[in-house]
Amino acid sequence: MKKWMAVTGCILLLSGCAAKTEQEKSGIPITNIQVENYFNLGENVQYFSKVPSRVLVIGASQTETLLDMGVEDSILWAVKYEDDKKYPIKDCNQAAFQRLNFLPRQQVTMERVLDLAPDLIISEESWFSKNRLGSTEYWNAKGIHTLVSLNTTGPAKTNQPETVEKEIKYIRDLGAVYHKEEQAEKIVTATMWRFEEVRQKVKGQKPPKVMILDLLSSTISYGRNKIAGDIASKLGGIVPNTTAAVSDELIIKENPDIVFVITYDDAETRLARLRNKKAFSHLNFVRSGRIYEMPLKYAYGPMTRVIDSAGYMAVLMYPGQFDFPKEYDFHPHD
Repeated sequence: MKKWMAVTGCILLLSGCAAKTEQEKSGIPITNIQVENYFNLGENVQYFSKVPSRVLVIGASQTETLLDMGVEDSILWAVKYEDDKKYPIKDCNQAAFQRLNFLPRQQVTMERVLDLAPDLIISEESWFSKNRLGSTEYWNAKGIHTLVSLNTTGPAKTNQPETVEKEIKYIRDLGAVYHKEEQAEKIVTATMWRFEEVRQKVKGQKPPKVMILDLLSSTISYGRNKIAGDIASKLGGIVPNTTAAVSDELIIKENPDIVFVITYDDAETRLARLRNKKAFSHLNFVRSGRIYEMPLKYAYGPMTRVIDSAGYMAVLMYPGQFDFPKEYDFHPHD
């Protein structure tokens, strides 16, 4: 009798687990990434059975993307991170942005976020690390979804190719999660047309060689396999496929026509470091003065700002041929 009861209990337990698994797998499947210690571990399929209503969003581009999607009412808390004084949240989104509740960066800890009880966390990869939010698996196990920005591997990492197509996928995924597919497609269509418009106009012209550099403890190149490099390449530029860290000798060897320098509210200081380097005095970009600042948000997980990044680069890569607005407004107008 006891043996029969034990067997019956096991069957009930297993059937209960199976039912729970099926319940967890109901809803819209979204393939994102699994991250632990700032490292992409591969695909992470999550199922969304309802529209998120308690979202913790970390980062300027991440927040801006939700505002562009028109889902600001779902944001429980936003964390100001990697914004830029010269290239801030777009004018068309400022009113909605100012109405958000902001959580200080230093309060983004596992304990504090657990207390907030979000149903979705949106951030770049770096926030899922040992001293911040742990792993995506930790939150998913607690029933909290995670949507990690797809093109936010570390500047010094080149193991995961970053592409415009991944940004497009992320926007479409948000559209599916929020049932805002029409708005997502509006963003995607405008973004892809920006590239097509440039390609059509510059067809047959000599392509400029472009390098995007970040002057950290060492000089980091955002080459062809980083999102900034992919954007420049899709605009018709020749972008070297470099290692992450690059030497002066490699820059001299490549002799780019144009250099974009990632700036952090200190543009002139960083530009001068390259412009005044004697070893670079004979290079094309120095002789022609074609060295330009680039805000980090245009080069690192730009999301809905891909269109602005592309427009910014196109204007400088092909002088006098384009006059794109600084900010693209995706909101409907009467």
